[in-house]
Amino acid sequence: YFTALFPYVVLFILLIRGVTLQGADIGLEFYLKPNITRLGDPQVWMDAGTQVFFSYSIGLGSLIALGSYNKFNNNCHRDAIVFACVNSGTSILSGIVIFSFLG
Repeated sequence: YFTALFPYVVLFILLIRGVTLQGADIGLEFYLKPNITRLGDPQVWMDAGTQVFFSYSIGLGSLIALGSYNKFNNNCHRDAIVFACVNSGTSILSGIVIFSFLG
């Protein structure tokens, strides 16, 4: 459990430290208020798709390897939803931490 939970402990410590820094609001505003005009740029969409593939490790076989340890009647639908929510939440939280320091 240590290797699964300790990164979140460190992330929350960095979050508290980051949001207390001077200028953190500038970085958070930059992170949370995107430039809408860039959505028309195809490169932005290619970069976003690349990030999704790296983040979810699609096509790398890690999900298949982890799935081989499941019971036969495992609720894979629930596991997929939990995985997606935790992964996306961690990415958003990490972005908040990073941009609070960069601000």
